[in-house]
Amino acid sequence: MNTSQGMESGSTPLARTSLKVVITDLLAEYELRHSFSNKGRSSIEAIYSFPVPLDAAFLGMEATLAGETLVAQVIAKQAASANYDDAIAGGDSAVLLERLEPGMLSVNLGNLKPGETGEIVLRFAATLGVADRQARFSLPLVHRPRYGRYRMEEWAVPEVDFAVEHPLTAEIRIRGMLVGRPVQCATQGVSFESDPEETTLRIPDAMLDRDLVLVFDLGDASLSGCRWVSDGDGSIAILTIAPGSSASMGMQRERGMDLCLVLDCSGSMSGDAIGQSRAALHAVSRVLGLGDRVQVLRFGSHFERLFRRPLRASSQVSGAMTELADLIQADMGGTQMGAALEAAVKDLKGLDGDVSSKVILLVTDGAVQPEELQRARERATAKGIRIFVVAVGSSAGVDALTPLAAGTGGVLERAVPTESIDAGVMRHVRRACQAHPIEFKVNWNGPVMASNLLGPVYQGDVAMMVASFPDQAPRTVGLFVTGACAENRHVLSELESASVWRAWAGQQLYLNAQPDLRASIALRYRLITEMTSAVLVKRRAEGDKGMALPTVVPVRHMVSDGMVAASKMSMSMSIPSPRQSKRITAAARPQVNMACFHDIQFDDLRGDDFVPVSDVSRSTLSPSEESRAKAALRDALERLIFGQMNPRDFDLEHVLAAVDAELLELVSRYVEATCLRIEDLRTAVQVLQDLADNGTGANLTDDQEARLSVLCQVASETTKRRRTR
Repeated sequence: MNTSQGMESGSTPLARTSLKVVITDLLAEYELRHSFSNKGRSSIEAIYSFPVPLDAAFLGMEATLAGETLVAQVIAKQAASANYDDAIAGGDSAVLLERLEPGMLSVNLGNLKPGETGEIVLRFAATLGVADRQARFSLPLVHRPRYGRYRMEEWAVPEVDFAVEHPLTAEIRIRGMLVGRPVQCATQGVSFESDPEETTLRIPDAMLDRDLVLVFDLGDASLSGCRWVSDGDGSIAILTIAPGSSASMGMQRERGMDLCLVLDCSGSMSGDAIGQSRAALHAVSRVLGLGDRVQVLRFGSHFERLFRRPLRASSQVSGAMTELADLIQADMGGTQMGAALEAAVKDLKGLDGDVSSKVILLVTDGAVQPEELQRARERATAKGIRIFVVAVGSSAGVDALTPLAAGTGGVLERAVPTESIDAGVMRHVRRACQAHPIEFKVNWNGPVMASNLLGPVYQGDVAMMVASFPDQAPRTVGLFVTGACAENRHVLSELESASVWRAWAGQQLYLNAQPDLRASIALRYRLITEMTSAVLVKRRAEGDKGMALPTVVPVRHMVSDGMVAASKMSMSMSIPSPRQSKRITAAARPQVNMACFHDIQFDDLRGDDFVPVSDVSRSTLSPSEESRAKAALRDALERLIFGQMNPRDFDLEHVLAAVDAELLELVSRYVEATCLRIEDLRTAVQVLQDLADNGTGANLTDDQEARLSVLCQVASETTKRRRTR
């Protein structure tokens, strides 16, 4: 491979892309057709990395090079790489498709000669997600920059360029049960054509700067069923299970919930992603009731609790969450997700009550190494705490987040940057109100080689189960849903020859197989995995062969539409190499801030000679005098802090002026003895909290704690704005 030379900003070998999607019932088959051109003076090797749905199955790759159309073969990864490298070194052209990491593939087009064009056609299959009588097709088309996550070679790390443009045309054909159903495209403007057999959506003039999302209203359409597909001498059963709609449940609940909302506020969340975090906080605040307790954490390079402890969700606490939501910013640097989740587990496990009521709701676009989340997942599982995830943005690390959710009995939902997050959050809240996932018992009535339920399922979700049989003998499958009154039966008598369903089922069998079985499964179903790749070679005539190694030209991605508003951050953000990301040690990590203040440690809120209120010199004041002074000081602080005073006018002089005249001398002596300094609202709040925590008067109420959090956040944001002027 020749040294990467790149191209001038705004230039790209990817000339255009067309997308064709055929959705039949709940399965989507899609085709990406990429056209490349070489307008330079030497041969190039174009490298284009792109996202795919995590469960997507590879169906095939074709390429047209120098007038010849070739079909790729799926073989072992090392053999595919060797075939590709040998072809390039020998002056021939070749195409290699390989998996870089879960949900990210790369296509290499080698030895595209000057003035030549090449076309690569990629086909995949993925299912639609279903919840609350809505089916959702989400196809990632753009890569969002990430921090410290890449485990690929440096040349393969995706780059973004504000100047580059990738034109896109798309056509979506809808068949089967979804024909005639109401459909919305959440991301692009579309035109519609419809007849009794097919609905067609067209996007004539778009860009590869956002994902494609379609949402279908299923109405009362029947969803349960079983498909029986031929698989060589054997067969595969694909069971679709719809245990009921949570929409009919509304938000009526028989018990309270202990919820910790964990929000990603790292720099990569700038733009519309942080807006989704704010929307999630707003959405949760609207559905909490007095029977619930809530904590909110935000994280980046460190984590911060917005409340000092989990609070009872009164109307005042919910109102405080609404105010705090508008102050959430993507200003916390990197992504220390594991530490934030462990803090959430610690907060929840300290609460009394049924363990099944304790849940974490994580909203993030961040991607982390799976091992960073392992300890948090283990601790949550040990305590019976479920983690529900809303992964925002097309580049969210679902390979790490999906096992985090599923391993604790939770569920992951995706929300693209242009899509409202509210519905996903509400579905998670309804799931959290159910004590545990639904349990299924299946009687396959015959030999089974493997069977897998694809993730935890709650009422309102649609589950899919895949089973592999060694034969094609008809059978009756019995399904029993825990809590149901009767067994559902599905007769397998008509065997289908459905190659697309077979490939998709094979992908699911691969994902759930034991490691020692995965290579054989990948080759059997011709999948693109960490063990297998697709390759094709265009043999050139002797006089047409390349004379030197081609120049490597990575195809830069367009900037995600949602990040344009945050262009200053994006342009200055360098994407770290995998080696750099792995060098972070525990000693280098920022100290955790347990305060409710943004970017300010507790020590920063006090003067150098600050003395905690519990450390008063007894030689200066008698115990009785000390107690009376503290009580008077707390009374004055509460009247000022919870009143309507302008925070800019908050200092020790104003506090003393609010003290009862009869106790002013005593309080002044106490202030002098403790060297107490109150310079602004934040230090006043700290003194009040210290007084309450150390036994002066009753504990602060949950409503008071919520109000103090809002005041501190407002004051902190005001201070930060002054510093940046």
